[in-house]
Amino acid sequence: MKKLVAGLLGLVVLAVVIGIGAISVSSSSQVSETSTIANYLADFTVKSNGDLVAVETLTVDFPVPRHGIFRFFDTRDPNDSHHRFLPRDVSVTRDGADEPWQWTTQERGRIRTLKIGSADTTWSGEHVYRIGYRIPGALAKGTNGSPTQFYWNLIPQGWQMPINQSALTVHLPAAAEHVQCAVGLGESAGPCVVEGDGTDTMTIRTGALQPNTPVTVKVGLQVPTPPMDTLPWSSRFDPILGRHPVLLGGVLALAVLAGLGGLALTRSTYEKEPAFPLMYAPPDGVGPAQAAYLLTEKIEDRAFVATMMYAAEKGAVQLSQDGKAWTITSTGDMAAWDTTDDVTRNAGRSLGVVTANSSFTASPKSVTAGEKLKDALSEFKSNTKGWARTAGLMSPSGLGGFGCFALLAVWALTIWLGAFNPLHMSVLALVPGSFAVLGLGVGTSGAGTKRTPTGRDLWSRVGGFKRILSTPSAVDRFEFSGRKELYTAYLPWAVAFDCADEWAKKYRTETGEEPPVPGYFVGYTGAHTGNYVNSMVASFDSAVSSAISSYNATQSSSSGGGGGFSGGGGGGGGGGGSW
Repeated sequence: MKKLVAGLLGLVVLAVVIGIGAISVSSSSQVSETSTIANYLADFTVKSNGDLVAVETLTVDFPVPRHGIFRFFDTRDPNDSHHRFLPRDVSVTRDGADEPWQWTTQERGRIRTLKIGSADTTWSGEHVYRIGYRIPGALAKGTNGSPTQFYWNLIPQGWQMPINQSALTVHLPAAAEHVQCAVGLGESAGPCVVEGDGTDTMTIRTGALQPNTPVTVKVGLQVPTPPMDTLPWSSRFDPILGRHPVLLGGVLALAVLAGLGGLALTRSTYEKEPAFPLMYAPPDGVGPAQAAYLLTEKIEDRAFVATMMYAAEKGAVQLSQDGKAWTITSTGDMAAWDTTDDVTRNAGRSLGVVTANSSFTASPKSVTAGEKLKDALSEFKSNTKGWARTAGLMSPSGLGGFGCFALLAVWALTIWLGAFNPLHMSVLALVPGSFAVLGLGVGTSGAGTKRTPTGRDLWSRVGGFKRILSTPSAVDRFEFSGRKELYTAYLPWAVAFDCADEWAKKYRTETGEEPPVPGYFVGYTGAHTGNYVNSMVASFDSAVSSAISSYNATQSSSSGGGGGFSGGGGGGGGGGGSW
């Protein structure tokens, strides 16, 4: 169930990441423009196949030095969402000589901008720029009684510079009819005079135009409407799907293959549970922490508590409570330590409670104890995993120990391709994303290891022992008659298996008595009721966790950025203006 929920959550995250890629991140701030277009000359040739060939000749006055100008094109067709206006065959000159230029994109690829000029050079005074380009698909089906129409902004509304005067010439493939012309935006636009109505050549002249003032014409033509290139999806989905159906198909195919790869990798980490025959005693030679790790491939903090209880049960230490503090005291009985497993003995050494007259106190406010416990827990987990490998019980599987790291790297790539959308096609995130979603199992606890045949045999016996501790008496009975001491003997195992409540309930059902408090808990002051074990373990575990937290707090408070003062944080920062 957890894997299903994780997979569904992963799909939701992937969908959100891809969707974010379509959100525009452009700035709407206004730029103060000091330059002026003294004369705007444009010549448009509309061909019968729908191609528009344009040459714009702009006389630009720079009162202060500027690197050059920019000319942007909106690729969306406001009258057909499935069609795009894509400029091609661009050429640029300044004062009759070739001028450097480059394409940039904004609005997730919707806007294509010609950045004209060089960052190393500035100009002032008047200069003449000539911009040539071709745009296919300029003719559309007529809407005013003619079979075909040419509906175009001869001067687009995005020019930030004022225009002193303009002369616009349009060459058509047939005589113009039903001619409409407007200067300005929307209902506030005014009419303009068109020379050549009824002929195949029109000229429109204007006087001064304020910034962002378009000049628009709509002309009917008695010619067949040429076919235009369209896409199955609306242009609003271009940031997600791109503009190339073949490429989109390839991406989807790769996403399927990547998903199958992630699924195969996840399945390679899967282990079928063996049978768990009833076991009335723990397997020889292993301690509670080792058994719990072999059972779940996880090492919980309670396994460390169970290990100390196991050492106490064997007579190697005693556990005593004083308020919220717990003390582990060595009994000095080395023979008792010899009856424990390697992981338990190493845990005792890391806390310094093996030799006679030694002790360790876990106090919630003790920084020193917290530091020692943190190191001991880290070593304990490492020793437990190391034991399983060196004993030949576990072997690497899937991506081994790199599974979680690899999965994080793939998710990072998914977010970069989707949310940041550097290639203006956020569906590309499906390729690593499908691998990441179906390969989630690679990053789960225990996915990097698999039990060997010997390990599976021990896994089966450990599972059988947990079964006898955790299942109700009505299912699997445990005969306590004459062996009531086994309750406390097996209590560390029940704690490690996280079934102490079930073990206590089983004792109560079988004997009709409350479970006894282990003799190694000296001075325990908790309630002696059915749930005292969990209370006792929680108290001990809380002391351990609080001590470690006290130590960690000293580490975070001692770190610093150096120097002080905030404000903008120092450094150069950023800002910008016009080109």
